[in-house]
Amino acid sequence: MSEKEKRILMQRFFRSDREIYNIGKICGIDWFDKFEAKFTRDKYAYFAEDEKREAIDWIIRSTSDEKFIEALKRAGYPKYMEIDRFVGERYYFERNEGFKVADRRDLLRNEVRRALDETGERGYFALKAIIELYKEGRWDRAFGGATWVDVFSKVRELGGKYPSPRDVVILKSYKIYYKTGSRRYPTHTIPEEMIPTVETELEKWKANKLKSTGQDAK
Repeated sequence: MSEKEKRILMQRFFRSDREIYNIGKICGIDWFDKFEAKFTRDKYAYFAEDEKREAIDWIIRSTSDEKFIEALKRAGYPKYMEIDRFVGERYYFERNEGFKVADRRDLLRNEVRRALDETGERGYFALKAIIELYKEGRWDRAFGGATWVDVFSKVRELGGKYPSPRDVVILKSYKIYYKTGSRRYPTHTIPEEMIPTVETELEKWKANKLKSTGQDAK
């Protein structure tokens, strides 16, 4: 789980080759030394595609939790972030708190419950649809997330109710749903590291709702 969460953090907050290079140097990983002249001399320097993959692998596999997070703190987070949060099993990020080695999933669980209290079945089916599309691999390769057409089609397939604009705003306000992609090709996302926690809370909510109506959860 630690390596997977490290990879998600790198992909979300540190996409440029120079950022990756700087983090590798901060971590003191010898492999990055061979690129020092290149990145020092040329402000437009970049890794070849296979080098970039290897660079990220070196950072992920060569650092402890504490060393990794300390390097991210020193590198600093970007001013613009499409998804401005991370809530995983090992790591946590909020703009006003920075990167931390911390498990704040209890906070996320409470936010999902409150969001469902406000949006009911419409919120449930919107989140459920996005998660199902993620599990099916119907995730935009360039931007992440699913298209609104696919989300609505999945809601219909699940036999649910479509979310209203108000529901979408509420889910977004709790920072468990994000509109991603581009203006021309928008997508709709639950941050990847949050999906297991959100999915568990959705199933609990469904079971409690069925229990309250005298039905058995399937």
